[in-house]
Amino acid sequence: MSVSVVLADGYRTPRAGDGFSTVVLGEAVTVPPRDRCNVTALNLGVQWVEDAPSDYEVLPFGALFLWRNKDGGRQRLRAVLAGFYNEVRYHLSPDRLGKTELVVTLDSMTVPMARQEFVEGRRIDQEELEWHRLHFGFGFGWRTPLAPGHQDNALEVALTYEPGFLWFSDGGDTAGDFRQPRDTYEGRVHFRLRADALERNVMELPHAGWAAGVDGFYGHRARWDDWGGGRFSAWQSGADHDTWIAGRFHALAALPLPWTSSERHRLVASVFAGMGEDLDRFSAFRLGGEPGGGEWEALSRPNLLGAMFDEFYSRGYAIANLEYRSELLFFCYLHLRGQLAWIDRPRIRHGSLDWESDMLPAVNVAVTCGAPWNSQLELGFNHNFGLLREDGITSGYGGSSMSLAWSKEF
Repeated sequence: MSVSVVLADGYRTPRAGDGFSTVVLGEAVTVPPRDRCNVTALNLGVQWVEDAPSDYEVLPFGALFLWRNKDGGRQRLRAVLAGFYNEVRYHLSPDRLGKTELVVTLDSMTVPMARQEFVEGRRIDQEELEWHRLHFGFGFGWRTPLAPGHQDNALEVALTYEPGFLWFSDGGDTAGDFRQPRDTYEGRVHFRLRADALERNVMELPHAGWAAGVDGFYGHRARWDDWGGGRFSAWQSGADHDTWIAGRFHALAALPLPWTSSERHRLVASVFAGMGEDLDRFSAFRLGGEPGGGEWEALSRPNLLGAMFDEFYSRGYAIANLEYRSELLFFCYLHLRGQLAWIDRPRIRHGSLDWESDMLPAVNVAVTCGAPWNSQLELGFNHNFGLLREDGITSGYGGSSMSLAWSKEF
């Protein structure tokens, strides 16, 4: 079967939310305008990871996404709701405050089962913990529109205080000599900056322009004693980690391919970096493979190609991506990506855990397409040359993964 699309001279890739007309399979197709200020979407998917620990080779994922942008951006709600994991931000700018905003947030992770860490591809069951966090937040922000003037193009700055609580219990495989951390109040000061000057295509992927952001955290735990002391981890000093700081940065640019003027070929370059001080297992950066996306906040999430969800906790990282994207049809895109990552990760040395800085190069091929019932599919394959995967006796370098994600907008 052949597929043809009739394109006029000077073809312009359809932009997100715009109405347009084209021809597919000899049939005229008209896409009506879409309201991008009011979005409710269900995101479902599955991840397969080669040679992952048992119970982690195939992992389903899903969440409900809500976006409400009212009154020209003066009221905005963004929520990712998955039950055991929830992330909510609400901004309100009363008329008397001008561009100043009131900000309320929620960040929670309350998975009701023990969670293990993964070191060199191995699951460390002896130090598993059931641990939870819940942070609310309140503060002030400031926002101003940016070109090209779409509803998500803006410069935003916010400063919030996020009171929260951490609580813990042992898992079924936790070693008897492993001392769990003490339940504690944790307060965080969070500085956040987002700048978005992107145009997006009909699949909500960055097409032209740039975006960037910064997050800075200062955290303090009211009661934090020594913990750990298991087979791999030495005793962790409570006094050394009760106060911590962390910062992260991201930037992205969507550019034309240098040797062609066609909009059907794009380059997307992105960088991510994070660094902290006095970080431990419960305040370190969490890195792993996760669904991507062009939505303005999703752009800030680093995706470590080939890895499991939250596979690494790290005190510092830097990740660079270069992607070539080809528009096969107005609703179908091919992605080819190379990634070079540097991460500070735990390694097993002489029977105990030690930190080591490693390079993790990776490649990715993916297809993003529209699907029936106003939905979208993304199928991707990744291979990471720096991951460590256990082959039954030792851990060897190199690991692959595949993911299938489906998003349905209502």
